[in-house]
Amino acid sequence: MDLLQVIVELRHSMPLKLFTPYEDLFRSLTGKELPEKELALPGFQLNIAEKQMRIVVDPRRTAIVLGDVPNIGYCVDNVMAVFRKISELAKLPPLSRLGERSYWIEESKISFDELVSTYKKLVYKPINIIGESIDVGASFILASGEYKANIAFGPMELPRLESMLTFKPPKLPKVATFLDVDYYLGIEQKEITERILHDFVSSGLNYASEQSKRLMSLFEEVKQ
Repeated sequence: MDLLQVIVELRHSMPLKLFTPYEDLFRSLTGKELPEKELALPGFQLNIAEKQMRIVVDPRRTAIVLGDVPNIGYCVDNVMAVFRKISELAKLPPLSRLGERSYWIEESKISFDELVSTYKKLVYKPINIIGESIDVGASFILASGEYKANIAFGPMELPRLESMLTFKPPKLPKVATFLDVDYYLGIEQKEITERILHDFVSSGLNYASEQSKRLMSLFEEVKQ
């Protein structure tokens, strides 16, 4: 399967230092901490079109979206470069969650209706509601050591596929098998290091790649 888009998100246990002046001002005026429910601090978003890259920096999260993903090594290198630049501006706070989401597709050589029928055989028992359905999908939560992965897959047509992507490639198939792998780690205020981030991004994409191969292998068995 082809890798289409990667999103890496760091959720912070406290606001980034870039946003602390707002809290400091509230504290100096009231002598109190800014209530969590009033933490509507502004974030910002940078779009770098020539690199098909979007960077999102909010008080409680930092994320990068990559639309140009020729290979896993390219993704790892670009994610690391961006987070190094952010860290130079402000030290990243301890994390509450580390997540990586990747989208994969395999062009279908059969029609959408035929692909739906194939997935019915692959995933579901032949009951009435399945037989009557005009579209299907499946979602599972898997464990991989200390990590978890929310995996969703199914047939997809071009208009819906385009709506899923931040950056649209010049050529997309009219019908495809779509795989969405959300690989994550929930943690208690863990300090982030370059090694932790590098290993996570690399292992998440390699895990997703393996799942894509497993899915296509099952798909081939059903067609035989």
